[in-house]
Amino acid sequence: MTILEHPGTAARKTASPARRPYAEFMKIWEEGYVSNRISFEIMHTPGVFIVAGAPLRDGDGRLRRERVLEHLAATVASAPMFRLRLQRSLLGLTPPAWVPDEEFDLARHVVFADEVADLDTADLRRLSGDDDGVMSIRHPLWRIRVTELSDGDVAIGNMLHHASLDGLSGMKAMSVMNVKSPDEDLPTPVDPFAGMRAARRWELPALAMRQWWDDLEAPRLRAAWRSYTAKPFVRRARRVAARLLLPLRYGAGGEAARAAALRPRHSSYRRLDAALAGRRARELGGTLSDLLMASTIGAWNGREREVKLRFPVSFHSENAPKARNNVRDMEIHGDADAPLAERVASVHAQVAARDSAWDGHVVPGAPIGYTTLLPWVSRPRYFAGGEVLAMVPFPASLGGDRLAAAGIMYNGSLFIGANMPTDLDVEATVGRIFALMTGSEDPGRYRPRDTTGNDEP
Repeated sequence: MTILEHPGTAARKTASPARRPYAEFMKIWEEGYVSNRISFEIMHTPGVFIVAGAPLRDGDGRLRRERVLEHLAATVASAPMFRLRLQRSLLGLTPPAWVPDEEFDLARHVVFADEVADLDTADLRRLSGDDDGVMSIRHPLWRIRVTELSDGDVAIGNMLHHASLDGLSGMKAMSVMNVKSPDEDLPTPVDPFAGMRAARRWELPALAMRQWWDDLEAPRLRAAWRSYTAKPFVRRARRVAARLLLPLRYGAGGEAARAAALRPRHSSYRRLDAALAGRRARELGGTLSDLLMASTIGAWNGREREVKLRFPVSFHSENAPKARNNVRDMEIHGDADAPLAERVASVHAQVAARDSAWDGHVVPGAPIGYTTLLPWVSRPRYFAGGEVLAMVPFPASLGGDRLAAAGIMYNGSLFIGANMPTDLDVEATVGRIFALMTGSEDPGRYRPRDTTGNDEP
C-alpha cells in the first residue's frame, strides 16, 4: 500500500498555553468500546462506497491523488468530529475524553492501494481498509482507503470506530465526507479547533466537574446531591479502579484470546429498489426494517431454526443528553422456517413493544447476530467530483456473530450488506436475504459501471 504525503498535510502543532482547553467526555456506556484490546479492535466499523472514476482521473486516466486529498482536507479534515483523539484522565477519575489532535496529519489517515481491484471478485473488507491494521488510539479513529477498480470507478473504503459514533452519527459522518454537487466549491481547509488546545490528563477531572455543575438544574446544590447519590459510591470506585488497572488488563490473554474472540470474517452486498422493497414490506404488514430482519432470520441456514438477532433502538432526541452513541440493543426472535408474512408480523409486533424490551424477560431462540437499517440521503452525493454510485454497508458485528446484516437507503436504492465467519457462505446468505426481500431471483453482487451508464443505481 502507498501512503501519500501531500503539501499542506504535514503535522501541525496547534497547542498553546494561552488557548482554552477542550474536552468532550465519553459516556460511561461508551467506555466499553476502548476498555481492552479485543473490544477496541472489534469496534472498528468498516464500509465502502463506489465513486464514478472519470472525474477523479487526469487526461491519461491516472488517478489524481492530489484531488482526493484536497477533497478530504476541505471536508473530513476540517470537521470537528474527525479531528478528535482520546485522552485518558489522571488517576482514572473521569471517563476518557475526546480532545483535539495537536499533531493531526491527514496523510496518516489516507491509504492509496497500489493494486487495481475487480469489484466482481474483490475482497470487500480489504477494500474497506480492514486489512490495514488496528488504528492508533493516539490519533483520531478513522482511516480512508482509496482503490482503483478495473472498470474505471474508484472504491473509497472508510474505517471508523464505534467509540466515536453509532449508526445515526455515522450517516452524518458520510454526509460530511460527500457533498451535494459535482462542481460544488469546496471551502478552504480549516482547523476547527483553532484557539483551543487538548486538555491535559491532569486537567480532565476539574473540567468534568465544571461541565457537570454547569449542566445541573436549579437549585444546583439539591440537584448535585441527587445526581451524585443516584449511583452507589462502590460502583463509582470500581470504575476508577478499572481505569487505573487498564494498562495491566488491556491486552489480557494475548494473541490466543484475540484469535478466539475475533474470527476471520467476509462480507458481501446487494442492491434493491427501495420503493419496491418498501411496497413489499407494507403488503406483508410491516416496515422495511421489519422486512430486513425477517429476511435475515429466514436466510439463516444453520441447524438452529428458532433464532434471535440484536436490533438497535436509537434514543437520540432534542431533549436527550448529547452522546455520540445513544442506542440500546433489543433482541428480536423468529422461526427461520415460518412463512415470511408470519415472520414480518412477529418482528413488527416485537419492535412495537420495544418499551418492554429491557424488563428482564428472556427472549427465546439461539443468538446468531445483528441487523439494522439506516436512511442516508434521497439524492446523489459526490466525492471529489465523482458521483457516489453504490454503498457497501458492513454491520458493526461482534466477534461471535454468525450473521450480521445492515441496510443503507441512498438515492432510491437500498443497499444490504452482511458479515459472516469465513467458514460460512456469505454470498449465498446475502443472496437469500435479497430474494426474500424482493421475491426475485438473486442477481449476485451489484456492480455499477459508470463507463457505460447502463447500471447506474
